[in-house]
Amino acid sequence: MNILILLFIGFSLSKQCNDYKQGYEIDTVDSAFECIESIKTTEKENSDIINGLKYYLESYVFKDILKNPPQPAFSDDYYNKIDIDSELNKINVRTTSMYDFYSQIKNFIVSTRDSHLSFGVDYTVYKPNLILKVLGSFLPFSIYINDDKKMYLHQRSTTGGISVDVPQEVINNENVAVKTINGEDPFDIIRKFGKKYIGFKSPHAQFEKACSTFVFAILEEIPLTKEYLNTPITIIWENGESVSVTYSILKLPLSSISMKRPLQMKQLKQRFEPRITLEEIKSENEMIKRMKREEGINQYYASKDDSVYCSSSSNINKLEIFSFNPESSYIKSYEETISKCIDLFDSNDYPIQVVFSTNEEENVIYSQWIEKILSPYDDVDMIVSGRISNFTESVMKREYGNILDDPHICKVRERYVSPEVLGEWYTNPNIIKYDDVEHKVSQPSVMKWEPMKLMRKPRKPTVIYFLFYVE
Repeated sequence: MNILILLFIGFSLSKQCNDYKQGYEIDTVDSAFECIESIKTTEKENSDIINGLKYYLESYVFKDILKNPPQPAFSDDYYNKIDIDSELNKINVRTTSMYDFYSQIKNFIVSTRDSHLSFGVDYTVYKPNLILKVLGSFLPFSIYINDDKKMYLHQRSTTGGISVDVPQEVINNENVAVKTINGEDPFDIIRKFGKKYIGFKSPHAQFEKACSTFVFAILEEIPLTKEYLNTPITIIWENGESVSVTYSILKLPLSSISMKRPLQMKQLKQRFEPRITLEEIKSENEMIKRMKREEGINQYYASKDDSVYCSSSSNINKLEIFSFNPESSYIKSYEETISKCIDLFDSNDYPIQVVFSTNEEENVIYSQWIEKILSPYDDVDMIVSGRISNFTESVMKREYGNILDDPHICKVRERYVSPEVLGEWYTNPNIIKYDDVEHKVSQPSVMKWEPMKLMRKPRKPTVIYFLFYVE
């Protein structure tokens, strides 16, 4: 009886995920992890996921290369050597903690340093682990680096429209440079965070993204441990003042799961915390219209998911591409918006400023289209090969064999869908060696670009200006 009572008390006192309300909430780390740790998994479920990853990653083009990657002239170990199967075998499938298992896989993905390789929670399948999409860790400040190349902390007075308890020391020292974080150079702390949690190859890109994710990150993207989030962060400014802070948890509205892309795009434009809430999106669009009129921007278009945007002012056009991979429900809006942008740019002779963000996933068709719009004489046809594997073979038979051309005779590789056996272009693969590692790939094929709408008045390269940044 005592055991039953203790179990009941433990269950009834632990926070369940459905205790959260619909709107924004600020929570403690311990309280949020009562919800997270209540989500369990099984060894069978974990094993099925690992086996699935092994199967799909057989087609991963870098699987062989990562074992012994070519190194730049200035370093013998710039790129880490990764044996994918070995790393997947190290993941503990016996854990019953969904978060622990998920974190292990995310750490593996980061280790490949390939931003196009991703793993996340499927929002179309309603399961308790969806909570990871709406829980974010945050600190009561954001990071700024001024022209003096020093780091400053600006107070985060609100997040999600909720007031944040900001230490007075942070408020008082907004204009004072940070000397150390946890006793180390503040830039080194951010670099270490980026190297551990950001899956980019470039240290500069790691640092850039870490500046924002160190102070605000959705747990689905960066699943930090409870121990890490509860560890105090001690900041000392150059004037000698100091403060210790810890992370808090922001719970976004549950409805944001189905509206993830629009909110992400708006946050991406803002660069830092989600200052605009889901409830404000509709009214915010009206506010933007007024602001654009005041700025002299008379014409502008934006896709419903905000992943593509263009405008025209008195002397310049602007095109912003935040994603080349619209979700299926936004494809029509995405394509219509690009078409309207083309018409807008054709209506004048102004230069075009193009803004690209980091695109962790892309649809080749749209990246080809944008390139062709801006540079109509480019050859955007792609030379492609596939790593020899069971999964690659099934995909080639079902989807790609009849849209790939032989580059020598300009004829389609496979005349029919789902042939019993693929041609020699696949069964007689090319072999590339990286020391003792063999990389077997199908013979090169051409994937042609299907023509889409282009500009009637293309600009010269000298009047197209590109900006790139990491979100």
